[in-house]
Order: sequence, then structure tokens, then C-alpha cells
Amino acid sequence: MKPLQSLYTMARNLKRFWLNLRVHVDDAITFARSSGLLQEDQPGVLAGHVLKTAHRVDKGLSLPDSQPGHGLQAAQLLSRQLQGHLRHSGADWVWQSGRAALARRARHEAGVPASELGVAMRAREVQEAASGAFPELVRVRRSVRQFAPGPVCIESLKRACELAALSPSACNRSGGRVWVATEVEQRRRVLALQDGHQGFGEQAAAVAVVTVDTSAFHTVAERHQAWVDGGLFAMTLLYALQHEGLGTCCLNWCVQPSTDRRFKRSVGIPLHETVVMLIAIGALPDEFTVAHSPRRPLDEVMHGLGSHT
Repeated sequence: MKPLQSLYTMARNLKRFWLNLRVHVDDAITFARSSGLLQEDQPGVLAGHVLKTAHRVDKGLSLPDSQPGHGLQAAQLLSRQLQGHLRHSGADWVWQSGRAALARRARHEAGVPASELGVAMRAREVQEAASGAFPELVRVRRSVRQFAPGPVCIESLKRACELAALSPSACNRSGGRVWVATEVEQRRRVLALQDGHQGFGEQAAAVAVVTVDTSAFHTVAERHQAWVDGGLFAMTLLYALQHEGLGTCCLNWCVQPSTDRRFKRSVGIPLHETVVMLIAIGALPDEFTVAHSPRRPLDEVMHGLGSHT
């Protein structure tokens, strides 16, 4: 019976591996067809480019040491993107947001301090709002790129992680994990392969890596569940850190698989965990500025089923 059982197990595993390969190829085809990977002239793709580049321009004005001349290439790229977007979609809110970003940068080039061009914030007001009603906590949460010197309270981090652990997950499998770097060398290694922290990342007193234990998922149908559960976990963690009176900045983890593996080996994260994102964490200075971050209007966010043709 043992040889027969081994043959059955091998056949079953081959079938599962083939199904896994097939659905990942299907995912790749779907992404290529649906995203801007191969269709750069579609209105939604053009809008995405404008919003991304406008954020690059505004982010430069929110850095702790923003100097005139910074972001020239991004501004030139945004100007070209706005022309294409205007032809396809007109002067909608996306176009207006991009133009406003260029106008702020032009004022900075003319000598206006960057601190007068971002969204002015005060630590006391932010912390008071974060400790009150939930809508105020959500409205006041912003990506912070100016941190006060000094460490963050480890007990604050623990309380935030404890709340994040209460996040919903598929069948309550609770795969969310947080790897926290507080020492200088640890933070340097964690940020070494992340593209997007330049100009402020070294000021963060802690960097958190949000992961999900992929071993909690068992079927091909669950291949994307780590990102869903990880997103829920990460958002709860961000709100909890905000409630603790800390500043945070979400850092994307958009890397090639080889970079992902190299990162995990470098910092000691198990290969079976999926890295969802990084979070820069630090104390809030008394006064600081954050980037302008326009959001989509409600009528582009909320739809009734059957309302699309």
C-alpha cells in the first residue's frame, strides 16, 4: 500500500501545483489586460500617472529640508502628463490637482518656504483629534515625513500592535505580523531596499514591517488573501499608532521577487511570510507640514450595483 499511497500523493501534489501555475498565469494575463502595463493611453491609466507624479512633486515640498530645484524632473514629467490627460479627460479634478502641485512648486522656486506650501499641522491638535471620535482620527491621519528627534515608547508600539491583532481575517486565521526595527543599524537594513523613504526615512525612530504568514492559507483560491488580511491589519495598526499620538508614513513594498527574498534574508523575516508594506514611525514635532493629498470625490468612490453600463 505504501508505494500506491506515495504515487497517489505525488499525483495529487502535481495536480495542485499545475492548478497553482495555471491560475498565476491567468492572474498575469488579467493584470496585463486590466492595468496600465500595456495600455498607457487609457483615461484611467493617464489619471493614475498624473496623481502619482503630482504626489512626487508635493512630497518633495513636505520633506524636512526641501530646497529649490528639488523635483525638477518630476515637475517636467507632470507637465507632459497633464497635457495628455487634458486631451482625454478635460480639466477634471485630477488635472486640477496636478496643476495645483505645479503651482506650489513654482512658488517654492520663487522663494516661498516649503513650510508655507504644505498642509500645516500641529502636534497637539493632531493628538487631541486622534484621541477623540473615530471620524476625527481618520480625518487627521496623514503621512508624516517630518519627525521629532528621540525614540518612540516601546509600550506605545506594543499597544498599537495589540489592537492590530484584533483585525478581521479570513476564517480568523490571524496571520498578521509586525517586525519592528528601532536600532539605527536595524532601520538602515530594513530601509536599504525600499524605494520611497529618501529625505526623511533616517529621521524615523522606528520602522515596522507588516507581513502575513502565508502558511495560514491552503488553497489556490486563497492566493491573494494575504494582501486582503494584511491590508486590514496594516490600516488598524496605522490608526492605533495615530491614537498613540505618533506620526507614521506608509512605505510601499513594490519589488521584484528576487529583491523580496533578499530583503527577508537580510533582516531575518521567514520566507513563508508575505511582506505587505513598511511603516516609518516617529514622534511628531510641535509644528510640521504634510503633502497635499487630494482624494477622489464620493461619486467616484461609492456606486450602486447595476449603475455601470
